[in-house]
Amino acid sequence: MKVLPLIAGLVLAVLSPAAAAEWQIAQWDQTVHYRLTFNAAEATQAALRLTAVNEYEVFLNGDSVGSDGDWTTVEELAVELQGGANHLAVRVENWGQSNGSGLIVEVVAGDQAWLSTTSGLQEVWRWSGDPQQGTDWLTADMSEVPGWTTVQRGWLERPRLSGWDDSLGAEVIAGYPGGVDVGGEGLSLRTVEGENLALSQSANRPEVFDGQAESVWTIEPDELNSFARVDLGIQRLLGEVRVFTAGENAEEFAANTLQGYAVEVSNDGFQWREVGAIRGIADFAQTAVAFEPIFGRFLRVVATELDPLRRARVADIQVTGQGVAPAGTFTSAPLELGLPGQRKIYDRFRWTGQRPAGTALSMQFRTSNDGVSWSDWSPETGTPEADLQVPEPRDLLQYRVNFSTDFEDVGPRLESLIIAFAEQTPASAARVRVEPNKGVVGRETEFIYHLAVEFDEGDLGVERIRIAMPSLAEVTEIVPPPGMEVARTTVSGDALELVWADLWRQSGQLQLRFRARLLTNQFAFSTRLFSPEEAISLDAEEDTASDPETGAPYSYSVRAFDAIGPILDHVRTNPPVFTPNGDNINDHTIVEFVLSRISVPQEIDVDIFDLGGRLVRQLDTGALRGGQYVRPPAEGDPALSPGFWDGRDDDGTLVVPGLYLVRVRAQLDQGDKTALCSVAVVY
Repeated sequence: MKVLPLIAGLVLAVLSPAAAAEWQIAQWDQTVHYRLTFNAAEATQAALRLTAVNEYEVFLNGDSVGSDGDWTTVEELAVELQGGANHLAVRVENWGQSNGSGLIVEVVAGDQAWLSTTSGLQEVWRWSGDPQQGTDWLTADMSEVPGWTTVQRGWLERPRLSGWDDSLGAEVIAGYPGGVDVGGEGLSLRTVEGENLALSQSANRPEVFDGQAESVWTIEPDELNSFARVDLGIQRLLGEVRVFTAGENAEEFAANTLQGYAVEVSNDGFQWREVGAIRGIADFAQTAVAFEPIFGRFLRVVATELDPLRRARVADIQVTGQGVAPAGTFTSAPLELGLPGQRKIYDRFRWTGQRPAGTALSMQFRTSNDGVSWSDWSPETGTPEADLQVPEPRDLLQYRVNFSTDFEDVGPRLESLIIAFAEQTPASAARVRVEPNKGVVGRETEFIYHLAVEFDEGDLGVERIRIAMPSLAEVTEIVPPPGMEVARTTVSGDALELVWADLWRQSGQLQLRFRARLLTNQFAFSTRLFSPEEAISLDAEEDTASDPETGAPYSYSVRAFDAIGPILDHVRTNPPVFTPNGDNINDHTIVEFVLSRISVPQEIDVDIFDLGGRLVRQLDTGALRGGQYVRPPAEGDPALSPGFWDGRDDDGTLVVPGLYLVRVRAQLDQGDKTALCSVAVVY
């Protein structure tokens, strides 16, 4: 039975061919390949029972033997095993419908059984999230192939399974490409349950933390309380230890087993706490000690009971934990947004989900026309809603979600992603370059800016252009395209905007000369072209052609090779006197300042004090990078300025008239940078 998945994307609204539409994504597909090689004593018939969330195809010794798309039913397949090595392969596609992640498998032949498990040592389940070309992956030895790793614990709702008696103890196993789980309520970091946290970590007896059955720790009868210790590198949330006895059959396991051991945990390697123990061991091949989850960096297994006449031989020790992985990344398939083979422009995105304190979720995007040649990934954006800045128009869009957490027990989650786009575009192509491409931070430089625009029939045309600026620019020359005239020019601390007297609809080039100061180590003169339809705009691409005279590639970026001047400068209030009496006339001030040489956004403190030194108001500036933060133009919203103050204290009460001190402080690795100014409040 095959159950088709719901569509992964949905057009929420389309106003007209020229208007922006929205595409919603609320489920995420993921394909994982699994492999197990196991040995049968002889050729024989066997029963293969399995299910997987959501759809699978299973292969035995290179041949497809079954498939299914209903994870709630366990299928039983009659298969033929060959004597010696048998190769089991399963391709699983998870549709992201909150049903879980992973698969569960039993292969039973007489008194022999092979199960899905996270703790195999000689017959190991492995997985890969990479696309598998051809058929080699069905039978090849994957133990040394890059991109293939051991499975960890998966999850599904076992009570909903039919046809599964669970008598053999098979585990739900899973692999999580990118460290991300698509099977829950949204997209989230994978669990670490079932993952061997000690594998190949620094240890006093590395032979038992290497995942290999052949390397053995031998304990003499008189070596009571000897131990194997591992350093996990960082504190982890630990919950279970597994110990594997060396040997190949029941007799060897019985001869080589430990009689008892204790598990101890430490955070400094000196003070140890016993968290669990086992004595009088009767399961000779493999034992496990589970304990209440505890944070620890160091763990050791202490031999507390030994046979007085025989050596004990330990093949491997595994340490598993709980919680979520520290980081993960999900990369989508290419998206056509319901319009295959059609160019589109990508306006904005917004996402819903959860981002608890101490966690991070950021988005990146890229575009392509053919699915082969892709643009670079856009810079990471951590805000839940932002402009989509990618080369456009393009047929295909792809996104990447980056997750991280500082905690073992909590992580961020993406529940939905909405992309605003349009089929029609202001222009068919727009490319930008500037010169020079090198400068000095803090020094005024004259730039020459070139914007080449191409139009096709049906394009909406360009009404205005917005160019990102590193600081307040002084425009010295405008050379418009033939037949075009600039109606208005607006300069702000971070942009230059040009409005055309008539709609620009003929291919041509705009050239500007202006003077501005570079305030970060690198700056891109990104440009957005707006159509008469306000919701539809086009991000210009970087012109990467080569200069015919020098052969050097063009660019729309400038990089710094030196820096001069202070990091924090030009701190003042504008206006220095204001009257917050509610008449919308001079009822606020802007704390203006210039930040230089800060390329990574930093928290900047803007604090207002009365003359007695009491903190009256702490402005919410957010994280800022180098730039000139000044009062916006008349048509701008002053409340969006990081230095906006409306004359109210932190409780929302208007302050009393008088003189107030303003402190702007940048807390940097090289020390605090602080500047003061004053402002007067009158009524």
